[in-house]
Order: sequence, then structure tokens, then C-alpha cells
Amino acid sequence: MGALVDFDEAAFAVAFDQAVGRCSELSRADAAHFVERGYVVVREAFSKDIAAAVREQAWSEIEGQHGVDRHDPSTWNRSFGFGGYVGYVRTQGSERRFNLRTDAPRAFAAQADAVGGAERLPGRGESLAWRDSAIGNLAGPEGPAWQPPSPQQRGWHKDGWHFRHFLNSPEQGLLTVPIFSDILPKSGGTFVARDSIAPVARLLASLPEGLHPDSVQGAGFLIPGLIEQCSDFVELTGEAGDMVLLHPYMMHRVSANPTWRPRFIANAALVLAEPMHFDRPGGGYSLVELAVLRALGCNRLDYKTTRRRLAVKPGPFRDADEAARERRALRTQMRSLAKRGIVTPEWAPEQGYDSNRAQAGAP
Repeated sequence: MGALVDFDEAAFAVAFDQAVGRCSELSRADAAHFVERGYVVVREAFSKDIAAAVREQAWSEIEGQHGVDRHDPSTWNRSFGFGGYVGYVRTQGSERRFNLRTDAPRAFAAQADAVGGAERLPGRGESLAWRDSAIGNLAGPEGPAWQPPSPQQRGWHKDGWHFRHFLNSPEQGLLTVPIFSDILPKSGGTFVARDSIAPVARLLASLPEGLHPDSVQGAGFLIPGLIEQCSDFVELTGEAGDMVLLHPYMMHRVSANPTWRPRFIANAALVLAEPMHFDRPGGGYSLVELAVLRALGCNRLDYKTTRRRLAVKPGPFRDADEAARERRALRTQMRSLAKRGIVTPEWAPEQGYDSNRAQAGAP
């Protein structure tokens, strides 16, 4: 890890002012909320017509493939095979695309603001688009009961199952969650750990060789040690047409939806044209980068990776040989980090997480 520089509040305020000055859609309050809490809800970011079109496509697909009746909540209380969560379903969508520059300009501008401007997106974001696929949460009243978020629950994770994770990874420069249906409290809104940016940033900054994605995805062995450092949890709510911008380090998990209000969202990763930069001469930091620096308690960081970037096929799509190869790579990292004292908490296996305690010689 590069040398940390003592944190200077006044210098950080100047860098923040510069970032806000480049924003065209996010207000100063929006920017501060994102930098300090890791997310911000952008109200009326896209049209309700788009939201309605995505919901209709989702219901048509769910009814056609799973025999569900959108008008009969008793048919929703089932597992759709993704992650084992009752009522949790992902749809593939059609060939339809919504170009954000033309179809949802506020959504486009807000995302560009968070990452430092459209010039930091491939092709200046001209082809940035959403599909009409969706993530549904529709178990219904007969499904699992709603429980408040807490660290010792299964399913917490950091997104990014398709690349080796570094502090400055460009493959996931921002998480974007368009809301396609009204989400009220205790109605299946995603749980987020608002104070998870710091533990994730510290871990990534200490490992310039990067992390295998399976270590922080699904049952990843690093998740429990990260989430137990968090205590500030919130459920994302909003109306159809709202959009949530999440820091790429944000830990989050699905929640139960024991209501007759089906929830539909998407989760899109914004790709950057180049890796994030934490030592920009003269400033010019993005809000995402400033959130990392604030979490690390420094104004700049001379960070360099020590291993090449690597695309990784996501777990559900690996064949047997690929799965075995990635498992070996993960096991190697589990042993390496155990030797460095980074060990999975004892409670983790009870919640379905992997563990490297055995490699550390811990009971």
C-alpha cells in the first residue's frame, strides 16, 4: 500500500468543492450524502413510463416461465432458484434498451456527476443504457417474515463477481439501482451498510495484489469480517422512477418482502474508461474517489497494483473445470490471508459463509 498522507480537513473541503462544481445534476447536499454515507437517492431520475415498461416485461416473463399469476400473491411464495431466497427472481428481459443520454438524461447526468464527468466513461457514455431486465422480490404475506438488518445474517456481499478486485478497479466504478416499483418500508427494499466503505477500502488498500471475487461474493470468506465492522444499516425505499447511486464498495443484501407489493429494481455497474486515481495532481477527484479517501483518512494515496487485472467468469456460469480452477485460486488466497491474520469470524459458517479459520489453525 502506498504511503498515507495525514488528513487535512481544509484540503479535503477544497477537493469536495471542486467535485461539486463539476456536477450538473447532483446538489451539494446530494454529493455530501454520497461521500459521507456511500449512497444517494435521486428522485424522479427517469420516467414512470420506463418503469412501467420494465414491470410489464418482468411480469410477462415470470408468468410465462414460472407459472406465477401476478394477480394472485399466493403463487409468489416460492423459490425461483436464484440464491435460494423465497420470492427472489431475476428476469432476462428482451432486446429493448433505454439509452440514458436520450431516454433518461437526469439518470445519466447524476451518474456522470458521481464518477467525475462523462469524459471518465467509455465513449463519454454515449452508449450507456439500461435493459428491461429486472430483479424481483415478491414472496408475499405467506413468505418469510421481515427482519431488521444486522451483521450476522446471510447474504451480505460486495458486488463484482466478474473481475479481480482492486482499490481502483474500473470494472465497477459505481453501482446504479433504478427503482421500477414503489418501495415502502419493510417491503423488500435492499439493505445497505452505510459505514461499509471504510472497512472495504482499508482491506483493498492493504492488498495491492487484489482479491478474488469469490472472497466477497455469495458465501465469500471475507464478507463476515467486513460486515461485522458495520453498525449503520438502512433499507432502500423510493418510488418508481427514482434511482439510487451506491458506492462500489457498499456492502448490501436482499431483505424479505412479506407484503402484496412486489418490488422490482435493477442493479447496474458503471464501467470507467480508466482505473480510479487517488493522487490526482491539482485535484479533480470524483465523488467516488473522495469517499474512498475520506474513509481511509487521507487526502491522497499513491496506490499501485502489484498484479495484473483479471476478468473472472461469474460462479453460476462456470463449467466443472473452471469452477475447480477458481476454487483452487480462492483457496490459495484464503491460506495467504490467514497467514497475515485476516481470519473469518467464528460465527460465519452458521450463516452459510465460507471460512479460512482452518487454514489459520483456529478452532
